[in-house]
Amino acid sequence: MRRRALLVGGAASAALAATRGLAQEAGRNYRIGVLIPMVRQAGEKYLAVLRDGLAKHGFVEGRNLRIDSRFVAYGARPNIDAARELLSLKPDALFACSTLMAQSAQTASRTVPMVFAWVSDPVVSGIVKDYARPAGNATGVTNRFFELSAKRLDLLRELLPSAKRVVVMSGTFDTVLDAAMVFAEQAAKKLDFELVRVATQGAWAQGMQDSAKAGAHAVLVVTPFAIFGLRSWADDCIRQTIEQRMPAVYAETETVEMGGLMSYATNLSDDLRRGADLMARVLRGERPADLPVDQASRFELAVNLKTARATGLTIPQSLLVRADRVIV
Repeated sequence: MRRRALLVGGAASAALAATRGLAQEAGRNYRIGVLIPMVRQAGEKYLAVLRDGLAKHGFVEGRNLRIDSRFVAYGARPNIDAARELLSLKPDALFACSTLMAQSAQTASRTVPMVFAWVSDPVVSGIVKDYARPAGNATGVTNRFFELSAKRLDLLRELLPSAKRVVVMSGTFDTVLDAAMVFAEQAAKKLDFELVRVATQGAWAQGMQDSAKAGAHAVLVVTPFAIFGLRSWADDCIRQTIEQRMPAVYAETETVEMGGLMSYATNLSDDLRRGADLMARVLRGERPADLPVDQASRFELAVNLKTARATGLTIPQSLLVRADRVIV
């Protein structure tokens, strides 16, 4: 967690760039395309974080940088269409937010440099060959989303010492559920949890009914609501867990800010800042193939005490003293 984490990645990347004396060409204008998997209203704040991160490296929109963005809400249209639109503008590089966006960008081009963020496992996803030497046209930041399922179960055990059965729940992202289950099952054996998987297909009320029928004592929700701008899904899921008085741990801090009980994750904005560090190096001429993937090492534990009270829970002091964010 934040107090114990060694802050690497973004800061280290920026320091390395400084020590190498890298500098953008004087008088040159740069252009990047950005793919964000949510509606513009939800995604603008993340684009602003990326813009600010690049400005700290001397790439300032309106002065020597142009940023073209495409916001693609889940299911609205094919991601690859948005990627091709950006590529038609002849950018110096692409910045792709999420695994699906990065994969679509590479389907459209394997030559235009790309930096990614919000990607769970770029090796398994086929985006890079290796973390240390990506070898292709892409590098970026991995949030270690899947493997954190193990830590989230560990937190549930601390919250509910006598619980036996946990539902691992997702929306329509069956591949996310499959990948999260690999790490969750490994942790469950050590924690003496029996796991039940439930894919809701977006019907969270039915998902909670299925969880209750399965005799669940808690729910591990693995759908990345914030990454895909699925606010209505998040609200529905949170409402159902509170009404059923079912403790739930989520995959993003942002979901706890919306009213979810607890989460353990990287911060989405922090991921983008570290991605901006890498993008600055790419714009200065370094090849993505030579830039190691930044593996997250800073994670936040967030707890919503208002939701805990509504769910009939008392959060152990051992969790509260370690929490990076407590919402009252």
